[in-house]
This record gives sequence, structure tokens and C-alpha cells, in this order.
Amino acid sequence: MQFVATNTSIPVPAVHCSFVHNNRAHIVMQRIRGTSLAEAWKTLSGADLESIFTQLRRMLEELRALEPPNGAGVESCIGGSLRDSRIPRSRPRFGPFKTIQEFHRWLRENLEPGSRPDHMEDQHWKDIKEMAIRQDGPWPPPVFTHGDLNPFNILVRGDQVVGIIDWEFAGWYPYYWEYTSAWYGNRIRQGWQELLTEFLVPYSTELEMEKTRQRWWGDL
Repeated sequence: MQFVATNTSIPVPAVHCSFVHNNRAHIVMQRIRGTSLAEAWKTLSGADLESIFTQLRRMLEELRALEPPNGAGVESCIGGSLRDSRIPRSRPRFGPFKTIQEFHRWLRENLEPGSRPDHMEDQHWKDIKEMAIRQDGPWPPPVFTHGDLNPFNILVRGDQVVGIIDWEFAGWYPYYWEYTSAWYGNRIRQGWQELLTEFLVPYSTELEMEKTRQRWWGDL
């Protein structure tokens, strides 16, 4: 959160201090006066929502404009490990990875496209092979990503976004990760998936790639 507060104008809770007690890390931070978008949803007008989505778009554009460190792979804001409790093999933490391709190989447990020649005619294997080839291809530098954008992590007051909270999954990730993580992380919230494109750039090809990965190495 301090990294985001220092480098952007995105409203995040101010961190007062952090400490470790009984082998658990604790953060003392500002409590932002606002209501989660999930709670406020039914009270908001169409104009309110449009204003909120416009602000979110600008905030995400600002986040994407952050320059990664030279040679950055998939890593935290300080170049360390990451956390995402939705990935079973990630507990307690995972990474860092020197490249996006290395991250992708870890996600699929190092399965290689040509490792199962006896399954070449199987449609499921064809999907996996196509996914792996896409994952192993060239990728642009990573972008800074919140990693868990859902309506409970967006605080509003009227038609104003007053806080983005819960940055524990944040880090440098492939450009599509924000969209696909938000899409997969919000399947039970009716209508939210369709609204993601109001403030996030959709990546349909990468979403299909992630659907294959989720089917066989599912996070949820």
C-alpha cells in the first residue's frame, strides 16, 4: 500500500506501522470512511455507477503506467515473493519468478507441450498444448496489479471512490492478470463479470487460456 500511495494518487489506507507478533505479521492502518461497492450497489443510480467506473478506469490506468524495475519478472513491489490464497500450491507464498514464462510454467506444474504424444488427438490435450504454447511465447514487461479487484475491496461514498483496499495479492504480473483474476474471483457475484469491462481492459484470448488452466490446475 505504501508503494501505491507513494507512486500514484489512488486512495489507499495510510499505513501507520507494522510488526510481527507470535510469528504473524500485523499492519496498523487508517480506516477509510466509506461503504463497499458491494453494499452500496442497490442504492446507486446509473449516473453514480458511471462516475465510479470512470474513476476506477483512471486509477487502473495510473497503476498500469508504473514502470517495472529493470529485469523485473513476476514479483512483489520489492522484488520478493507473492501471495494469492486462491492458488493451492502458493501457500504460504510463491515466487519470485525471473520471467513471465517461468511463472506460467510454475502454474502448470512444468508440463511441457510435447510431453504427452499419446494424447495428441485428445481435444483436452490440444487445449492444454495451445495454452502452454501461448504461455511460453513472448510477453511484454509485467504491470503492477492489485490482484483481487472485487466490489468488497472498492470503497465508495456517494458517487466517489474513496478507497481501494486489500492489496495483499498485489505485485508485478502479466498484463492480463488483473482482468482474469477479477473475472475468476467473482463468479458468484451475479453481474460483476459483465461489469468488469466498464473499468478493465478485457483480454478474451488470455481469458480462454486461463479457462484451460483453471480447468486442470484450478485455483478455486
